[in-house]
Amino acid sequence: MGKSSGVIYILTNPSFPQYVKIGYADNVETRLKQLNNSECIPFAFRIYATYEVEERLTDLKLHALIDQLNPNLRSIDNVDGKKRIREFYAMAPEQAYSILETIAVLGGRKDRLHLYDLSAEEKKSENLAQEIEEEHIERMSPFAFSKCNIPIGAVITFFNQGNDNSGTQCTVVDDKTVEYQGRKLSLSALATELTGSKWGVAGPRYFKYNGEWLNDLRAKAEGRKVSSRLDDVWILPCNPNYYDIIAAFDNLDVIEWSQSTNITVGDTVYIYVGEKNKSIMFKCEVVAADQYGNRSTDDYPYYKKLTKDPDARYMKLKLIEKYPVGMYPLKELKENGLASVQGRSKATVQLMKYFEKQKMLAAL
Repeated sequence: MGKSSGVIYILTNPSFPQYVKIGYADNVETRLKQLNNSECIPFAFRIYATYEVEERLTDLKLHALIDQLNPNLRSIDNVDGKKRIREFYAMAPEQAYSILETIAVLGGRKDRLHLYDLSAEEKKSENLAQEIEEEHIERMSPFAFSKCNIPIGAVITFFNQGNDNSGTQCTVVDDKTVEYQGRKLSLSALATELTGSKWGVAGPRYFKYNGEWLNDLRAKAEGRKVSSRLDDVWILPCNPNYYDIIAAFDNLDVIEWSQSTNITVGDTVYIYVGEKNKSIMFKCEVVAADQYGNRSTDDYPYYKKLTKDPDARYMKLKLIEKYPVGMYPLKELKENGLASVQGRSKATVQLMKYFEKQKMLAAL
């Protein structure tokens, strides 16, 4: 095949997370700057993915394909009696990427497909947009524990990266309030207090129940899209010849794990078990981080070989879910965005979508 001419791009924007923009550009960075020169939108466009092509207007063929699959996805409106057909589609970026990926695979050119990571500034904007959206949802319909199947008496935990109050727990006392240090407070009032914010924040965004964010539980209950929050999701490998994690979780709810990255309390950890298993088998929540010293007597027996070190840094992982061998096999993990199982890595949107899909299939 000849040299590519330009790219089909998928752009996202936190200002309207329900849409993606799909188009063609000779230079996608130049196109991005053109779009972001406008002051009419609160947040900037960012590149989600690109696919290198050899001909201009190739995106029109893709538009036609999507319109054939579902003509209701395209953004179409009428202004002054004129019909305007936009390059915006009401679909998740993962869905748009899946279409491009299928085209790339069928054409034998998956090497031309590129998925982009968000920059630190883009992640900050994404979080701000999600915070604004959650505050709006909270104002329109305040969070109710019963709608998310969270019973009275349940313990929920506050988490906020870099905040010393992460790990703080409170108890559900009725459908709208929790008890904390002998006081009854709404979730938003307590979250505002614990974050130290000068303004009110959306409480469900800062608390977890059984390892899941409350705002995610509510979104699922209401049939809304769950916001992607991947800064706190990790994939960790385990060599069973060094540590018998299967036996450990057969007997313990919390294990201790060496820590060498900036993992923090409240983060989610998926554990890949190697050797004959070759699959992700556990989902955990970090309940303590930056611990130093020797392992506890409960956890120590499951290490095949461990030198005691008073300066060793470790964390504590609480078991959230177990998965059977083969539910998330290595081959499929690599096909869905996991680059390596040789060390710690961050989860990707593609990988999290795969997890959800497999869970749904397992539940059938």
